[in-house]
Amino acid sequence: MTYKTILVPLGGGDNDAVAMKAALLVARDFDAHVVGLFVTLDPRDAVPMLGEGMSGAMVDEIMRAAEGESSTHRAAARRVFDAAVGEAGVELRDAPNGVETPSAAWRDVVGRVEDVVPQEGRLADLIVFAQTTLDADTQGYATMETALLSAGRPLLIVPKTLPDGIGHQVAVAWNGKIESARAVSAALPFLRSADQVMVLTAETSATDAAAGRRIAEYLTWQGVNPALTVLKPGSKPVGEAVVEKAVELKADLLVMGGYGHSRMREMILGGVTRYVLNHAGLPVLMTH
Repeated sequence: MTYKTILVPLGGGDNDAVAMKAALLVARDFDAHVVGLFVTLDPRDAVPMLGEGMSGAMVDEIMRAAEGESSTHRAAARRVFDAAVGEAGVELRDAPNGVETPSAAWRDVVGRVEDVVPQEGRLADLIVFAQTTLDADTQGYATMETALLSAGRPLLIVPKTLPDGIGHQVAVAWNGKIESARAVSAALPFLRSADQVMVLTAETSATDAAAGRRIAEYLTWQGVNPALTVLKPGSKPVGEAVVEKAVELKADLLVMGGYGHSRMREMILGGVTRYVLNHAGLPVLMTH
């Protein structure tokens, strides 16, 4: 397994540039194809479901405004995409040509972003987002959360200040749960090519220190030679302890599961996942 297709959802905002730069960094290491995706809103989806309470003129005005806003964001996203691809010196192409070099393509899909991004993401090996918060970018954060819970693919979430490389010094947060197992499996291309891999296990009432030794043994069978660190977070939140140790160890990638539970038919992210999504100062590979 390796990463050959990387999806970057673009929204025309400030986070597009860092997400594109990160995707192209990874593409350089794996000779991957980067797809910059912009979801153009269908103006009909912008009309609130108010039934007979709206006149035809009001509906037309709302649709025109939505179309104009979407067009503006699309133009901004395309400028960022073109600039990033040009700076990286990457070839534009829409189909494989048998040559193992990084490449990129622009993709524009009409629809609802919460539907399109997971659908397109299922045809990628990795989905890249810039780290943001619900307060700073409501739509961007919601799209990232939806992709994590619905795409069935790993997310690479990167901070605004990128390291020189991604995946050369990798920290793996392991607690033995199914989400952790999926994250490790999804991260194997990084783990096998990394200069150093560090397994972090937080010893809590729910996780035994032996869990770290078992995953270290598993990774050795995969050709990886990991170092093991057992954390004792005490009263500190586990997510905070893991992120702090990864930064202290100078990791340029943190691998972890993304946790959620069902509440009234909606997926609600767990505390550790939400903390890392909001506070991580290093790239994070996360799967649900």
